[in-house]
Amino acid sequence: MISKILPFAALVACATAHMAMTEPCERFNPNCAIKPALPAGATYNTEIKSPIPYSGSLFKSDTPWPQPVASWTAGQPVTVKFQPG
Repeated sequence: MISKILPFAALVACATAHMAMTEPCERFNPNCAIKPALPAGATYNTEIKSPIPYSGSLFKSDTPWPQPVASWTAGQPVTVKFQPG
């Protein structure tokens, strides 16, 4: 029985491996509940859950959000939320 469940569980784990951080909102993620307005000429990154490329930029754009998406005090607990792929 376990030999039938284990491969299925491994397959499910692989299928949900790509996730997007939604809090704090990462750069140009369209799925965040709270996000600043986009800078002029920028578009939302609809491929946010794609694997990180082997080479090149980690982000679709090198332009940061116009305003900070969060602020913390040193040593303060931080809430981080993810959206499954």
